[in-house]
Amino acid sequence: MKIRNLILVLSALALPLQAAEVGVSHLSLPVTVTNGKTQLVGVFLARPVLQKGKVASDVTTNNQTTNNTTIFTAATAVFPTNVATETSWTGVGTAGSELAPRSDEHYVIEFTSGPKTGLIKQVSRFPTTSTAEVQGKLSDIIAGTTFVLRKDHTLASLFGDGTNGSPIQITDGPDPSDADVVSLYFTSGATGVWKQFIYVTNIGWRMVGDLGAGGLDRSNVRVSLGTGFAFNSLLGGTIYLNGEYRGSRSRITIENSKGSVVANPYPVAVKLKDTGLADYLLYKTASILNADKLYFLENGNFATYFNNGSTGFKKDSNSSYDANEKLLGVGEAFLLKPRTQIDVAFAPQYINP
Repeated sequence: MKIRNLILVLSALALPLQAAEVGVSHLSLPVTVTNGKTQLVGVFLARPVLQKGKVASDVTTNNQTTNNTTIFTAATAVFPTNVATETSWTGVGTAGSELAPRSDEHYVIEFTSGPKTGLIKQVSRFPTTSTAEVQGKLSDIIAGTTFVLRKDHTLASLFGDGTNGSPIQITDGPDPSDADVVSLYFTSGATGVWKQFIYVTNIGWRMVGDLGAGGLDRSNVRVSLGTGFAFNSLLGGTIYLNGEYRGSRSRITIENSKGSVVANPYPVAVKLKDTGLADYLLYKTASILNADKLYFLENGNFATYFNNGSTGFKKDSNSSYDANEKLLGVGEAFLLKPRTQIDVAFAPQYINP
């Protein structure tokens, strides 16, 4: 069986490329959106690397904190100082919270060597200029493991904020009926909750229910690398995902059973059976009740998928449907709700001719 690797596929796509450091491609990836149809879109292109570093010493359980974070020391990095990162944000819907950050000081660490190559971790804070505290547990991170530091995505970085050099890339309007609507998934609710955002013409990013000049500025709300958003287009057409294509395995941590949106991390379509995702699911059972669940938006509603541990992916509403063939398109995403915290990753992508 012949296979072509991802480099050939990228060439065939003829996507606009911008120069970057050696081995890094900057893509402007078109994603087709249909008017009136809500679609899950993945965020897999990254903001530029701010600096590179190495881990100074092995990360062990001694590095883990009581609030499900891990602190490690960098041997060759100087982290930002006086950064008001997530641990200083309190409340929901108040200035400084995750729903209305005062700035875009959101950072991610991406490990670039060792067993966890491609693992993306959200930074909670920088205790010192040589230490970083990241969300979730770390294992198999040994001294000398390399990493890069990036700013994470926000509504403004993805779609613009209307300032000089950052034009709005989607349809703005006075209310949700006259604008594109971006919905983000938050785990602050009992089972997770979706919040809607629009760009209000001549005002800025606002959350639905808090529109107008007196509403809180939502331009710095985080849309983390490797996750995604729901998009409802007013007019249809094309939106563009912009950023660095990392070209390595993409691995993210889903911290609890409330789940997270997971992006297709490649600029090509991929079948579920070819993603390698099944290797990371901890609960693969014959009964969907006890399985890790995947939710795909289909015809405006979420359809539930799972892996039965023997024949592979199945669809709950149609047990005869071979969901191994389910196609995750370019720029698409799905909602994954595991039974417990897991890291998930996609295998290196190959395309059959």
